Formats: sequence, C-alpha cells, structure tokens
Amino acid sequence: MKHVWRKQKPRTPGFIRAYTMETALGDVLEAEFNFHERLVRLAVEIKEEKGRIYAATVRNGTVIQEKDVSSGRAYPVFRKLWPFRDYFSTLPDQDLLASIGGCYDIFPPFVPEPLDREGREGRGSRFPSSTRYDSVFGIVRETRFQRWRRERREARKARGSLWTRFKRRVLGDLQDLSLGFGLAYLIYITYYDYVILGWTLAGLGMAAGLLDFLVRKRSVLFTKVLSFLSLGSYFFYNGYVYF
Repeated sequence: MKHVWRKQKPRTPGFIRAYTMETALGDVLEAEFNFHERLVRLAVEIKEEKGRIYAATVRNGTVIQEKDVSSGRAYPVFRKLWPFRDYFSTLPDQDLLASIGGCYDIFPPFVPEPLDREGREGRGSRFPSSTRYDSVFGIVRETRFQRWRRERREARKARGSLWTRFKRRVLGDLQDLSLGFGLAYLIYITYYDYVILGWTLAGLGMAAGLLDFLVRKRSVLFTKVLSFLSLGSYFFYNGYVYF
C-alpha cells in the first residue's frame, strides 16, 4: 500500500499549511507549517500506545518545544518521532522540510544532479568519448597543452595584476605597521612606561596576525608579527629590568 500525504485544514492556530498521513500500522502523522515564521509543528499519534500524541515545534532548524500532548506536559519526543523520519522526509513541501533543518534526522529526499557533458563521457558511461566524427561536425577539441595554458591564464587572471597584488598585500601591511607603531607611540607618551609599551606592541602583533587570518582571509606575514613581538619584548625587558 502506498502511503501519501494529504492536505488538511490546520488544527493549531497560527499555522497556514497542514498535512496528514496514516501508516500501515495505524499511526497518524501530522505536519503543520507557518511559512512566514519558518515554524513547523510535527505530531505523531501512536496506535500501540492507545492513541497517545507527541508533538514537537521546530523553528528554522531549531527545536523550541517538545510535548506529550495527551498529558499536556513537556516530554523529550526524539524516540517517538525518529522512527517516522522516512515518512516525514517525503512531505510534499520543500519549504517545510528546509525549515525542519535536519531535526530528528528528517531531510528532503536525495535527488541526484544530472551529469554534465564531461561526466557523461567519462569512464563507465554508456556514451564513451569519441573523436571519430569531430571533422564531420566541425568539433575542435582542446589538447592537454591548450587546457594547461587556459587554466594557467585563468588562474593568473583570478590573482590579478602585479600592481593589484602589491596594493592588496604590501600596502595593507604597511598600513598595519603605521597604525600599530602610531598607537604604540600614543600609549608611550601617555604612560611613559616601557612595560606597558612592550605589552601594547605584543598585543598589536597578535592582533595584526589575527586580522590577516580571520578577516582578510590571507596568509599571515610573520615578518610583521615578529616585528611587533620583538620590539615589544625589547621594551618590556628594559622597562622591567632597568626602570
């Protein structure tokens, strides 16, 4: 027997769409959806437990409420909903399934993407690659050397010109050095303390490295970081020992 979801009028206020299904064992499944708030309510009525109802409310992939509806108390319902995950995954509403976000292992059914031309002509395909009729149809295929040149040209274009890379890398590092040393100078003329100046330079070095790695998404210039750290160590040592 093929089990299908049927649309019904939502029973819970605030929901717009509703679906129901009865399994072969007599269990009743319900799903209600509020599209604007990305809110989903899943409910199961289990026949073996004399019609006891369990429900969960999910908002955009996060479970916000689990409840034993029959008793009106909060109750962890994962073990009650999980056996029906395959049924819920066949809901005919992609927005609803996306709002569930994988809770209780409920995912949309997998649909394989169509292979592109290169994938169809690969090894094991029913239509192997052939160059027999290229001259007839005027097909000009790319040689390995031409492909290598094209990929190299595209990679060089993605990196940008030498001046663009210079501005992106060197000018940014010079700006960090100028701002860092300027801030360190302001700290020094404010406190006149080598220990504080050393800690400031060390902190600026770590901040500059994290800025490159986390914000700018590029490799860290260790010369810049070590410049701050070495100067910070020098001033901290002199301030701690001699002053």
